[in-house]
This record gives sequence, C-alpha cells and structure tokens, in this order.
Amino acid sequence: MATILGVEVDGGAVLAGDRLRSEGGTVETENERYVFDFDEVGAAAVGDGGDVEEFERRLRSEVRDHETRDGDPMALTRLASVASDLAGELGVEAVVAARDEDGVPRIRAIGADGGVRTDPTAALGSGAQFAVGILDGADRNVDLDAGERLLRDALDTAAERDTGTGEEVDAYRLGDG
Repeated sequence: MATILGVEVDGGAVLAGDRLRSEGGTVETENERYVFDFDEVGAAAVGDGGDVEEFERRLRSEVRDHETRDGDPMALTRLASVASDLAGELGVEAVVAARDEDGVPRIRAIGADGGVRTDPTAALGSGAQFAVGILDGADRNVDLDAGERLLRDALDTAAERDTGTGEEVDAYRLGDG
C-alpha cells in the first residue's frame, strides 16, 4: 500500500502521494497514481489497486457532472460527502482538497469506513505513522511551494522506513485566489 498526505498552508492546500503499488510484500509497479487532479478540486486515495481506480473514476465523474450541471467547481463539503460515500463503499482511504464555502482551500481526510476528519494535516496508508510526526511539528504558515516541499520531505522519510512507500511522488496544489 502507498502513502498519501495532505496539508493546509497559508497559500492553499496540497496533496501528495507516492507511486508504489505492492501486494503481499511484492512490488507490482512503481508507477501507480494515487493523486488525482480534477482542476479546481483534487483527491488522493489508497487501498487495493482496483478499488482506487474505481474511486478515481467515479469521483471524477461526479465532479464533472457537478461542474456541468452547476457551472462551478464542487465545494469542499459536497466533495467530502461524495468521496466519503465512495470510500465507504470501496474500502479506500482518501484525502480531498477543494474550496470551502468561503473560498478557502481546505482538505478533508476520509477513512475506509467513510468517516470524515477536518484536521489541517492528513497522513494515510502504509507510511502514515512515519509521516505524521513530520506533519504535526511543521510550520503551516508557508506558501504552496513550501507546503509541497513539506509533503515531499514527509514522504521521503516514510519511504526510508516503510517498504510500502515508494520514492516517486505526485502532488496536487490548490492555491488561494
């Protein structure tokens, strides 16, 4: 299983995840995507490979349908609700990023049971325990570039200590404005 992270910083919200997919301790690929860019909203998910792909496909469809119907990006509350339903059904863990009702970029962490957490940092997946210490002690009064560096550093630390976390990283950034 891979590791996905999220953080709210002064400059916006950032999601990141590695690209390693392993099953039963065997590396299947180092090129799996767990971070998804839907333009004005983003998501990251971990779980069984087919379930993550289904989560991404269905969430993308819901986001696009909303944008077509309403003419604007899906807000955080709605995105978290849709992602929560999908995560609970598919058994994946996820972090989503979107603008809240005030237009501020925020994240929500979603458990495999569909539960939603509103913490300004999130670490899920096999290397979460190694990354969370770095995130909890970090200065979040930074811009998007520093926020992304923070998540990349946390993933590097997780990769050094967790065989389920890879070294290649994808990121999604949602800035103010």
